[in-house]
Formats: sequence, structure tokens, C-alpha cells
Amino acid sequence: MTAIEFDTSAYVSSHGRQPKGRGSWAFATDPDADSSEAIFSPSMTYTDAKVWARAAHRASGEISDDNSTLYVLP
Repeated sequence: MTAIEFDTSAYVSSHGRQPKGRGSWAFATDPDADSSEAIFSPSMTYTDAKVWARAAHRASGEISDDNSTLYVLP
């Protein structure tokens, strides 16, 4: 099974800190994605949202070695 990693660089660049806390988190497979291409978690902690996003990404069937990173959008 391919490991899914998270890239927070766009979030950190926008907010000046690592993601944390509660909210509706946006994830995408493309670092340049806009909100129409993102998947949004229900309101939950960032840690829970990562678990949710991994499951949603695996369920989509789009996982490959080239597509195993989820980008946290600002």
C-alpha cells in the first residue's frame, strides 16, 4: 500500500505557521489546486482531518506513486 504524505508548505506560506486546531480543512492532490478541485473535511481537528483525508483519497482510487501526496491548502 502506498503511503500518503501531507505537504503543508502552501498553508505555512499563507498562515506563517503549521496547521493545527479545529476547522474544515482543504486537501488536494495538486499543489496549485483551487477550492473547486479540493476536498473539504467536515469540521474536525487537523489530526482527525488527516485521517479523514487519507481514507477519502484511498476511496477515490486515485492513489499511485506519483499521486501519494495530499497538499493542505490555505
